[in-house]
Amino acid sequence: MTIPTFTSFQVTSLREVTFIGGTYTELHFDVYDESENPLDISAFTYTWLLCPYGQPSIISLTKTGYYRGDIPTHNRFSVYLYSGDTENLSGKYIQQPVLIGNPGYEFRLGQGYINIITALGA
Repeated sequence: MTIPTFTSFQVTSLREVTFIGGTYTELHFDVYDESENPLDISAFTYTWLLCPYGQPSIISLTKTGYYRGDIPTHNRFSVYLYSGDTENLSGKYIQQPVLIGNPGYEFRLGQGYINIITALGA
């Protein structure tokens, strides 16, 4: 199957997210073209990266994203963070969702801050 490619899409600054480490968290990413029209991403694969703030070469967590076929515009994928993914993390991080097409086509859709708070008693 040939995965569609595109040359123009909207890169955004993601809203800041804060949660307690070890807490189940869902992150949702809607993809739009540069004219702000929903972009059909159903044929792509998705990943998500997390690194400590100021240390982009250190990847603390990589997760697979899942296409949300229940969204009529076909432009959303989601990442699910389970308790074990973040139970040992705390502090300020940078997240970056990635859309992956044919070999050589990797699209970094944006990035944003994630604040992970230490759970009390942990």
